Formats: sequence, C-alpha cells, structure tokens
Amino acid sequence: MKLSLAGMGAFLLPLVVWAGPARTPDDLLYDEIAQRWLQRNEIQEPHGWRELLEQRFAHIALGLFDVYLPVTALRDGKALKDAGVALSALLDTQAGWSAWVAGTQPKIQEEESMARWLRGLTPKQFAGRTTAGADLAELVAESNMRTALEQYRARLRTGTPLGVERELAGVPLVLFPHRSEFVEFTCVAGALDPQLKASAWNGGITTWLEYQANDTRFLTLQYSNSESSRDFEHGVSVGERNPAALSQLVTQVASRALVARVYSEGLDPALGSGMANALVIDLYGELDTRVDGDVRARSSQGRSVFVPGGNSDGGTLPATSAENRWRGSKGRDHFVVILTQVQRQGGKKGATRSEKLARFELLSDESGRKELVSAPFLGASAVKPGAEFWPDYLELVRCYGVAFLHWLRLEGAGKPEESVARFGEFLRALGKGVKTEDLPHTLQELYGQPLSAASADELFAQPTLEGRFLAWLAKGG
Repeated sequence: MKLSLAGMGAFLLPLVVWAGPARTPDDLLYDEIAQRWLQRNEIQEPHGWRELLEQRFAHIALGLFDVYLPVTALRDGKALKDAGVALSALLDTQAGWSAWVAGTQPKIQEEESMARWLRGLTPKQFAGRTTAGADLAELVAESNMRTALEQYRARLRTGTPLGVERELAGVPLVLFPHRSEFVEFTCVAGALDPQLKASAWNGGITTWLEYQANDTRFLTLQYSNSESSRDFEHGVSVGERNPAALSQLVTQVASRALVARVYSEGLDPALGSGMANALVIDLYGELDTRVDGDVRARSSQGRSVFVPGGNSDGGTLPATSAENRWRGSKGRDHFVVILTQVQRQGGKKGATRSEKLARFELLSDESGRKELVSAPFLGASAVKPGAEFWPDYLELVRCYGVAFLHWLRLEGAGKPEESVARFGEFLRALGKGVKTEDLPHTLQELYGQPLSAASADELFAQPTLEGRFLAWLAKGG
C-alpha cells in the first residue's frame, strides 16, 4: 500500500516525535502523514489526540453535539461555507428526531435564527483572533445568539425532546472541510492511540468520508477529486455535484452517532443506519450519500439482527462512482419503487403467496448471473447470499430497511395518525436501553405482532410486521 506524498516534503520532520516499536515501511508512511499535521500546528510532543482536539481545534456546542472544526477552515471562505451548511444540518438532525418522537413531520431549519447565523459565518469574523481551542459562540456571536445556543444545548441535553428521561452527554463530532486534513488527523489518531492504529492506518483511508475513533466521529466534507486512490491531496465538496448532498451526509452520520448515544449503545447498528437514512429522506426529500450499502472501501461489517449484513462501520465510494439500479431515485420514494420491481421480478414464477411476495432477484455485477434471495430479511433468521451477489444484497437490505421503517412510521399501527404516534413510542422505548437481542420483543409489545418469522411461509401464516410490509410493498406502497 502506498499513498501520494506530493507536496509534503516541506512539512515533514526528520524524526518521529513519539517512541514506539519498529515500524513497517507503510507504518512509516502513515507516521509521515501524521507529522504533516503536527508540524503545521507546531506540536513537538503530542500526548493524545483528544487533547489535540481540545487545544488545537475550534469548537461549538449545538444542542446534543459537541462539534470541532480545524482552525484552517475558519480562514478559508469556501471551507467555512461548507462548515456552516454542515453545522446547520445538525440543527435539522435534532429537529427531525424531536419531530419523530412527537409524532409530527420533520422539517429543515433554514429560516431559524441559529441556522442563519451558522450559515453566515465568514473568515473576516475570525481575522486576528486566536481560534485554536476557542468556543465559536463566545468568540463571534452576539449575546442574544450565545443565550439561544446555550438554551438550545440545555434543552436537548435533558433528553426530553428526544424521548429519553435522563441527562445526555454531548456527542463529539469533528468536521473536516478539507479531506487532506481528515486523512492527516486520522493518521495522528492512529499514531497516538495504539487501539486505533489498526483501523486508522488503513489503505482505504484515502477514499473514506468518515472514521470512528471510539465514540468520536471524524467526517470530511469533501470527496476525493483524484482518479488515484493514493492521492488525498485534492478534494471536491460533497455539495459540488448536488448542493443538498452535504446536509444529507452530515444528518446521516450525525443521526447514527445520536442513535448510539441516545437510544442505546447496544442497539442494532443496522436499525440506527436505517433510521438515519429514513430521516434524511423525510427532511430533504432524498438520500444522495455514499457511506452505506455497497461500499467497496468499507472498513468493517458489524453484527446485525435487524437487517443482517446491512450495517457499515465507515467507508465511502468515490464521488465518481456510477449509480446503480437501487440508487437511481435517490430514495425520493423511500426506495419503494425499486423494491417493488425487484420483488415482482423475483416472485413472477412463484406458486404460493410467500414465493410471490418474499422473493427478490439479485444480480452479480461481474458475471451478470441472477440469484433469488428470500425474506425474512428482518431478524436473526435472514439468509445471506453467496459472495458474488453480496454487493447487490447490501444495496437490497439498505433500501429494505429504509422502506420498512418508513412503512412502520406511517402504516405500522394501521391508521397514519396512530402509526406516527406509535413510532414515537417506539423511540421512547429504545431510549430505555433496548439491546439488539431485545428488539423483536419490544416491537411485538408495541405493535401486537412479531417483527418477523423463521421462514417465508411463516411470515404470512399469522400477521407479522415484515409480512404486512411485504404485502404493502407488492401493491407499490
């Protein structure tokens, strides 16, 4: 594995500044990338990456989120504009979850005063000021805005708007408007924390959009703008091709972090991912992101019961990735149309109700071969396909999870009004600490029906949530 070091020579230190065991050539390369950031920030004896966040980044508390920004972003007009959009999206995220809990329709917060203030930040406001370690609100906000931000923070951290009955700690999120600095600081984290080294010093880092350092999310706001995966010097804003995509990405990643902190660290990550995706669509009308599904540069796959195989713990496709059949609508219909098409294709030769409704046709993107895979897809009984069909399966379960949660919120309890209220109850139940293995029981208590069944036939032998969803899907939603 080799990475581009173009233009780096002027920043490299002649020796590493921390002690450690003998390193491989690749290790030394990651060390050098880390030292680029350390040298630019004039750090000679680093101790921990968390300490560097507190001392060398600017920060701001936005409700539940403790956000960190590199000081370089505050001097760059384009970077600060992207950061303002990202910060505003965090307001959308929390408003969206609060609306779900309250049983109302989520909406974006563009006209709110805090969102306008965040989107209006300019480098001129920070000129001549010490920004490393500074609180952005204390540094440049008027007193009424500082008061509004503090009240907003206090209200969200009571947990009440999010449906939990306990005080909540902040969710740390580091935003990198420049992907080169995202790569550099991820390497710094790997250098200073032995537990992170194996994941941070990874060849896929040049194409990732996010990295999870324990409970802290690193998120870059740029795709790679190079044909070579080895070049991390150049990036293009996530919003360059689709201006709405930047807010969608931030909301998606922030929502997954919120689920892990608010509703239970033991909760199925695929459920959190599906909820995040569904919320993005509810807020912005589409989901045009590249951090889950068929993500070839993923770092790992987590254990999942809600949608087995549907969780991604980081990674991204490059901005130039071609769309596939699953992503053509960008989720504007919560993926109902494509799922219905694939369901009908898979069930057209079926003889029984379960064969017609539970089968979906997968495609191999290399050989062009086809394979049928059958529900149940929710719960521990799901059967995974062979490796050749794994990419298409990941896209299937990504769409399936979003569509199911959309159905559950609007149709799960029968009438729409009752369904949205019941979904709020579901979130409040999750807030009590439901773990992955308890999720089916929780759903059955709330909806009076099991989440799924052990086989396709059993999905329809008695009412199940997944069986009802499949029948709804077959009608086109």
